[in-house]
Amino acid sequence: MSASPAAATVRSPAWIAAVAATVGVLAFAYFPLFRYSVGEWLKPDYSHGFLVPLFAVYLAWLWKAWAPDELAWPDVRGLLFIVAAAPLLVLARRTNIALEWVQGVSFVLAVLGAVTVFGGVAALRWLYVPVLFLMFMFPLPYAVEHTLSWPLQRTAAIGAEYVLQTVGYPTYREGVILHCQDHLLEVQNACNGLSMLLTFLTLSTGMALVVKRPWLDRGLILAAAVPIAIGANIVRIAATGVLYNEAGKELGDRVFHDFAGWMMMPLALGVLWLGLKALDWVFLEDLGQASREDVIKNVTANPALLIMPQFEAAGKKPGGGR
Repeated sequence: MSASPAAATVRSPAWIAAVAATVGVLAFAYFPLFRYSVGEWLKPDYSHGFLVPLFAVYLAWLWKAWAPDELAWPDVRGLLFIVAAAPLLVLARRTNIALEWVQGVSFVLAVLGAVTVFGGVAALRWLYVPVLFLMFMFPLPYAVEHTLSWPLQRTAAIGAEYVLQTVGYPTYREGVILHCQDHLLEVQNACNGLSMLLTFLTLSTGMALVVKRPWLDRGLILAAAVPIAIGANIVRIAATGVLYNEAGKELGDRVFHDFAGWMMMPLALGVLWLGLKALDWVFLEDLGQASREDVIKNVTANPALLIMPQFEAAGKKPGGGR
């Protein structure tokens, strides 16, 4: 029995050699970027970076039904992405403007180009979402982090002040310093919630990509990411103020920096899940013979259909197969 076109193409020595050479070139060109990024992943703000490439691989596997039956290579249209990626890499290193983030954009464009060159447009349609998701693993430009830092600190301080007053603790605020009964609690830059915001944005985007829900629900998942993450950080700071007064500063600091940091993300995800369940109760529109659950189950049974609606009507894979 002869090998299928896809298998024959993948096992071609020329294809394997070209892919290996391209991976080597990309690894050499972007090694400084990943060396810096791994260092950032070891910090709280970007600890989710280790999971991003794994989730991108999972997305590719989840949508493997859309993989082309044949790899059309070399597809020279992929060079358009590479031509766009190279100047960005040079610009970032020469000007030092948004250095790592611009290099990240360049890397993603280069990978999209490689996918197109070695798999054709059909492979690009299959993998462009997982590749674009890789942008979540690169640090934000310093200017963006600096701009977000103060508003997040102030919002966290204001919110925690309100919560503490509501639960009965005399509290007043001076800037980002909370005077809570007999203790002083400062919302420092490290406590501004940026790490929680970035991580939750990454998780909510991933959830929106894989959840079997209508587009409205997916949009609400993304829209709710920011307020839920900010709210979770406010709860963490307010809980610290309560512990300061009830159990002492030592225990409050330990819970704030250790336990609460781990628990806020599950809490935020739980709130998001409850919000999705609430949508099922609220949006009970007339769907004829089919219920909302039937629509979710049948129409969106394959998540890839919602990311690639152009194939939904034809019911065909990008490669032309069934």
